Amino acid sequence: MSMSVLPSSPAPRRSANYRRICAQAFAGHIRTARLRDGRSLAELAPRAGLTVEEWEQIEAGRVPGTWEIVLLLAMVLELDRSWLPYFARLCEGAREN
Repeated sequence: MSMSVLPSSPAPRRSANYRRICAQAFAGHIRTARLRDGRSLAELAPRAGLTVEEWEQIEAGRVPGTWEIVLLLAMVLELDRSWLPYFARLCEGAREN
């Protein structure tokens, strides 16, 4: 019995809707963590190397341009390391072309 092997194909491209959902999910987690933290944006943003406006843009759905910013956000918000793989998937999903 012979088995055929399907040719490998590139991963499917994600829709703009999928990217938006990933960005909004990331933004929602950051916003919720900040609200639970209780500190003001004026206090938190500089600790992550951001301005208040940059932080607000992230909470509005703009995914950070670098992984370092994601790590700084998690650190400043004192999030457990278990969040990092999930954040990585969301950020990757939000950026896929």
